[in-house]
Amino acid sequence: MKKKIMLAFIAIAVSLNVSAQIQFSEFKFFVANIYDFSQLQLEVKFKVTSERNLKYVNVHFCPVNQVGDAICDDIVGGVNANTKFSKYQLIQATGPFETKKSYKRHFGIYHISGKKPTPFPHMVTIDYMGGGSDTIRITRDNIKTYFPKTKWIDVDYKSGFQPDN
Repeated sequence: MKKKIMLAFIAIAVSLNVSAQIQFSEFKFFVANIYDFSQLQLEVKFKVTSERNLKYVNVHFCPVNQVGDAICDDIVGGVNANTKFSKYQLIQATGPFETKKSYKRHFGIYHISGKKPTPFPHMVTIDYMGGGSDTIRITRDNIKTYFPKTKWIDVDYKSGFQPDN
């Protein structure tokens, strides 16, 4: 009986990995400018687990502070005076990305001062070479399939820093 249960768990784990088209081993902010700690870049490492090559990889995410509130960039003044602030961010990576290979990219500069933010993904969109696409909503049930090092956060999108624009 124990052997059957163990085999069932292994089969479920394998099927989850087979259905994942991409897996992110890193998805984190790091300081981009040692003279200004509010300037952050997003470091992303991922592996293509699909049987098809990828054309574009888009990740929708939001910066989240230590209490789980979604937060905005702190871009202010001059050229950015009329900028609409958003808690939602998008990174776009252009391929081609070959199957079974790993890639590393840096995105940003994000200006988020004094909040020690964590980037929290909520949707991944993949376009395939030769046509077709998939949209994957990140949920509590599938986050470890696509982002194994990212902890689930119950994000509060209504609270947190929201500039007056």
